[in-house]
Amino acid sequence: MKEVIENIFNVQIPMPKNPLKYLNSYFIKGENYNLIIDTGLNHPEAEKILFSAIDKLKFFPENTKLIITHMHSDHCGLGAKLNKKGFEVWVSSFDGEIINNPTDWEKMIEFAKKLGMPLDRLEEARMGHPGYKYRPIGKVDYNEMRDGDIFDLGNFKFRAIHTPGHTQGHMCLLEEQNKIFVSGDHILFNITPNISQWKPHARPLQDYLQSLKKVRELDVGLVLPGHRRIFRKLKARVDELFMHHKRRLNEVLEIVLDHPGLSAYDVASFMSWDMDYKSWDEFPMAQRWFATGEAQAHLNYLCEQGKLHFEEDQVIKYYPN
Repeated sequence: MKEVIENIFNVQIPMPKNPLKYLNSYFIKGENYNLIIDTGLNHPEAEKILFSAIDKLKFFPENTKLIITHMHSDHCGLGAKLNKKGFEVWVSSFDGEIINNPTDWEKMIEFAKKLGMPLDRLEEARMGHPGYKYRPIGKVDYNEMRDGDIFDLGNFKFRAIHTPGHTQGHMCLLEEQNKIFVSGDHILFNITPNISQWKPHARPLQDYLQSLKKVRELDVGLVLPGHRRIFRKLKARVDELFMHHKRRLNEVLEIVLDHPGLSAYDVASFMSWDMDYKSWDEFPMAQRWFATGEAQAHLNYLCEQGKLHFEEDQVIKYYPN
């Protein structure tokens, strides 16, 4: 646990056997009440660290609200347990519904089939996915967080900013007086957020790029991300992310131009990944799941730009225009 600035603490919640290593949970001590931002996975090691910080800082249900930036299990996994202990929970309605709806995984499995993922390994992909293994168990009785909502702690005043892309309901928080931006997984420093499509009519990459534009000009001095290191130059990092996706789109387009008729799963196998595996065959199925969703988001964008089109039978396949 580290005090980033006075009354804002970064608690690193472990993510065992995960390349992300830990989640940055933020404990903010207020004059009116306190905030905890994100919880970590529903995993014994994560739970031990989270509740130790709660006890040490005396962030109890009667004086603390929990904000969940988005519905991924590394950010909300312990939300149900905190809620059961009496903590007031705030999350967007888009993501809150998914947290409380276990059938969403069944819909994603059906869509994964259309993306060309091998049918005989889909259950392996689901069971190995940290979002499934360490999801919250039990309903979260949440308050709906909307774009523009204010959390007035007295010494800090945070404004919620809806930034869809990484998830449909992803929320960031801006503290204007102290120029602090809590970015969740919308903007990370030395890794790029995973932008994946797992619903037929979603537009995650389009939404994400628009959300980057929405926050690019904010007057920010300190960025508190959901993973890896805290940083300062928001605008410069946003521009790097724009360039990353421009290169990704060019790469995906070239793959389809060279190999017409590929599924998203096939395209992912040709893409470059910053992973410690020698080939696609060595990728665990959970990692192939992430890669396929990201490939699909970029293919969808290229179709909307008129550079590709798709044909759908049992599997969606992509062709140059």
